[in-house]
Amino acid sequence: MCAPSRLRGPALVALFLGTVVAAGCSKNDGEKLAPVGGTITVDGKAVPSGNVTFYPDASKGNASTHQPNGSIEPDGRYELFVPAARKGAPPGWYKVVVYAVDDPQPGKPNKYYANKEYADVNTTPLRVEVVENPEPGRYDLKLRR
Repeated sequence: MCAPSRLRGPALVALFLGTVVAAGCSKNDGEKLAPVGGTITVDGKAVPSGNVTFYPDASKGNASTHQPNGSIEPDGRYELFVPAARKGAPPGWYKVVVYAVDDPQPGKPNKYYANKEYADVNTTPLRVEVVENPEPGRYDLKLRR
């Protein structure tokens, strides 16, 4: 025979809610993801640090709630992820923001590797369509100073 549970009242409720929250955080929302990664360069040289974010472009029909993002590695490579550390981005059109700065520090001006227009969703000229089976180099980003 099983021993009676010692969890009662608030403890049982807390355990139940913790299980529900944990399950919700790891839940796959069912949105299909396509692999997204490439190299970011400025005037042909790899951008050595920063991050990149793809913002869904509603004006081109992308209604995704995700804003896939990733870090830029020292060799300029990046790979996008969505919540729950899932690789990729939902297919569709995106505005691409590249925040390419050298070691940002509070109180000190940032050293931008690329033109600042790329660092703002309202000014970036970069637009990319994420597709299910991308050809090599599709997501390489060539920026200018």
